[in-house]
Amino acid sequence: MDHRPLHLHSMLVHAVIALAPVAAGSLVLESTTTTVLGIGPEVWALLFRGSLFGMLVISLPAIVTGFSERNHMYVNWPPSHRIKLALSCVLVLLVGYELVAVIGSESPVELGSWLAAAVVMGNCALVFALSAYGLRITLGRQSLARTSYQPDMDFEPPMNILDCVAEFADDPPKLIDVREEG
Repeated sequence: MDHRPLHLHSMLVHAVIALAPVAAGSLVLESTTTTVLGIGPEVWALLFRGSLFGMLVISLPAIVTGFSERNHMYVNWPPSHRIKLALSCVLVLLVGYELVAVIGSESPVELGSWLAAAVVMGNCALVFALSAYGLRITLGRQSLARTSYQPDMDFEPPMNILDCVAEFADDPPKLIDVREEG
C-alpha cells in the first residue's frame, strides 16, 4: 500500500457525494418554482445544472485516482473494489445522460419525469451505494450498527486492511497549514 500524505481520491469523492443531493434538491425547488430566502427558480436551475456538471467533471478524476491509489493492481482487486468501479461508471454514464437531457432546455424538469427520478433517486442511490462500499473498504464495515473492524470477506483469503497499514501506525499525523498552501 502506497502511503501518501494526501489522498486525492478521498477528497474528490466527497465533492461528488455532496453534489448529488444538491442537484436533487435544486431540481425539486426549480420544478416547484419555490423561492427560499430570495433565491428563486433561476438560481435553482443554475445550481441544478452546475451540480450535474460538477458531478460529471469531478467523477472522472475520482475514478482515475481510485485506480492510481490502488497501486495499479487491477487484477488483484477484491470484489468490493470491482463493484465500486462498476457503480462509478454507471454514475458517470447516468449523470452524463442527465446533463445532455437538460442542456439547452430552459423549462424546469417535470417532477414525474424519468429525468427527475434519475436525478433524485438514481444519483442519490448510486452515491449512497458508493459511500457504503467506500466505508466498507476503508473501515471494514458496511453499516452503522457494528463499529468493530471486519476484514473484507469477499476476498480470498479475507483481506485485513489494518495489516497493510500497521507499519504506519507510529507515523506522526500529516498536518496541512492552509495559510501556506498555494
